[in-house]
Amino acid sequence: MMLFGCSSKTTTTTTAPITLYWWRSQADVKQETLDTMIASFEGNNPGIKIEVVLKDPRVYEQEAVDAMASHASTEQSPDILSVKSEEMPSFVPKLTAAPTTLFDAVLTAKKKTGKTAVETTEETYETAAAKSVILNDASGSPALYGLPMAMDSLALYRNTAVLQSASDSLATTSKNDMTDESLKSLKSKITTAPKTWQDIVDIVPYITVKDGDNITRSAIAMGSSKNVERSYDILQTIMMQNGTKLTSNDLNSATFNLSQTGAVSTVNPGEQALKFYLRFATPTDSIYTWNDSIATSSVDAFATGQTAMMIQYASAYSAIIAKAPNLKSSIDVSPMPQIADPTTADSSALKTMSRMWVETVPSAKGDATRQKAAWKFVQYITSKEGSSEYLSAMKLPSALKGVTGKSKLDAFTTQKTYADTWYKGNSPDKIDEMFIDMISSALGGTSTKDALDKTNTNTSTILQGSTSKWSTAVGVTTSKEADEAASN
Repeated sequence: MMLFGCSSKTTTTTTAPITLYWWRSQADVKQETLDTMIASFEGNNPGIKIEVVLKDPRVYEQEAVDAMASHASTEQSPDILSVKSEEMPSFVPKLTAAPTTLFDAVLTAKKKTGKTAVETTEETYETAAAKSVILNDASGSPALYGLPMAMDSLALYRNTAVLQSASDSLATTSKNDMTDESLKSLKSKITTAPKTWQDIVDIVPYITVKDGDNITRSAIAMGSSKNVERSYDILQTIMMQNGTKLTSNDLNSATFNLSQTGAVSTVNPGEQALKFYLRFATPTDSIYTWNDSIATSSVDAFATGQTAMMIQYASAYSAIIAKAPNLKSSIDVSPMPQIADPTTADSSALKTMSRMWVETVPSAKGDATRQKAAWKFVQYITSKEGSSEYLSAMKLPSALKGVTGKSKLDAFTTQKTYADTWYKGNSPDKIDEMFIDMISSALGGTSTKDALDKTNTNTSTILQGSTSKWSTAVGVTTSKEADEAASN
């Protein structure tokens, strides 16, 4: 059987090619793009056939888990599985690690680097991508469990028509008792993409239109959780930006409720971030601009012009255009606002949340030949050459360093080098739900300290029960050691 032939000459095989099933969510790229990628791979690998199995995103994860558990009796159970990057720790026990020579397999003998798959991934992929896919195996050694094609990140969406209207109305409103020069400066600030959170704070009062607590035009969809999509990611991003340490070094405990003692005073950066986020939905605050009654969701509010700005991932763009095609010419996307001025700050001070689909190889079938072929395919579709169709279709930058792809909007390329993520163990969705509840609780009157402490405690419980750790974990107990300790 010929598995990895790359010759252009016709080769006769006596057995049928291996057929691998590639499971993906229907919420991602269209079938036509996948077919093009597959055709390119199969042309150089006549011993491998790839069939795509697209699943409803609402049941995709559970169906994948069920299919792997009953692979012997489940037709088309996955050989390659697309997994959300934050879900990797929960899937690692069900996956096969990449061969250590994965990347050398596509090089000639003279070009082989002698570096392992882990080392190559750390060198060639953006930091957030690398740490999401390199986890400790059962023995505690770092292993590569998947590779992403693209990297998405949170950015600031702006409705330029709404912002221009707010700017134009300044001269006729009673809010402004300022010189012509000051008015000109403010109008320019409203219509220019804000770089920092202070820039946002400065313009919110002049964009927001309200009558008491009733808001008819919001400046930005922030402050609550029920109708702000990705509220948890936004808050976690602000936490990372202001230096909050979200987890302990061994990734076994949450630490975002801890205070830090500096040369001048003791501060709690996690609580500071929560308090800042809540300001936008606090009626007594000068930057009050959002509440739960404005719209069903922040995306709906943005699409209908009820809010001038929102924070979202690149995937939201298509949803907005589908809801309001006429907005296409009015949408501008800029990098995520930062605490530090990105034009002068060190890049280490800049943060925004990232997310990715990771291509993985399940271990359920236990067939080394199929797994090797599957990793061959994963390596190809995540390479610069193999991912080009996907990047073009999704308009996202590559997760590879130095490879941008064809980003729909420049913001996502600009900020991919400082896009980040944090370890959420086996239950990232539960942790995000806890952040949603924390925001609602604090808005409802619970002290920010108590709300933060409760969420931190519950997050720690999840992390402590998660045995598959990122390889960045320091002093972590391996799953083998944990099993031995439990039996003693």
